[in-house]
Amino acid sequence: MSVQTQHLLLLSIAYLVLFGICEYLYHVRHWQTENTRKVAHAGSGLLALSFPFIFQDYRYVVLICALFLVILVITKYTGLLRSIHAVARVTYGSSMFPIVVSICFWFYSRDQDLIKFYLPILVMALADPAACLFGRQFPLTKLYKKKTLGGSLAFFATALFLGLLCFSIFQTGASLDKWLYKCVLLALCTTLAEAFSQKGSDNLTIPLSALGVLAWV
Repeated sequence: MSVQTQHLLLLSIAYLVLFGICEYLYHVRHWQTENTRKVAHAGSGLLALSFPFIFQDYRYVVLICALFLVILVITKYTGLLRSIHAVARVTYGSSMFPIVVSICFWFYSRDQDLIKFYLPILVMALADPAACLFGRQFPLTKLYKKKTLGGSLAFFATALFLGLLCFSIFQTGASLDKWLYKCVLLALCTTLAEAFSQKGSDNLTIPLSALGVLAWV
């Protein structure tokens, strides 16, 4: 068994443990599904950050993402994994998650630029739950459909912080003015993507917006 196959198996176990924790929180601790979904969302994104260091072959990333896409689709239509699927609203966010991770890894693998993988995934994994949390506690005012000003401000602040953090680590040779401009633009574009996306499509539009800024600005 190759080293990368071993990594694939270990990472698969880690994801299954994460789903198991979410099921425990839902069935035993009686957390609401919206909360356990955010735990799965953030945890899945953070686990994905290991991909560039353990997978040299892009096909392994496609394989693990495809595997969990199949698991998510099957459990959705069989009534399993209720900690993720038991929501009244129509959402395809969980299914889009592994797809967009594959896309981001492909962009990273072209030139081995870690920021093209890390920043889109981090914004999707952390800024979105931050918007949900603060939007509930401090809505301020309603904006578009169920989106709130408080949630959008929290998303923007989190995305901006993550941008500044990633640029300070991965783009040390770039001019300060240039990466500050990119960070603000990236935070703005991803905030708008989150605000206007419906049915979980923000799991796709947020990372793609971040990639667009990183690739073409």
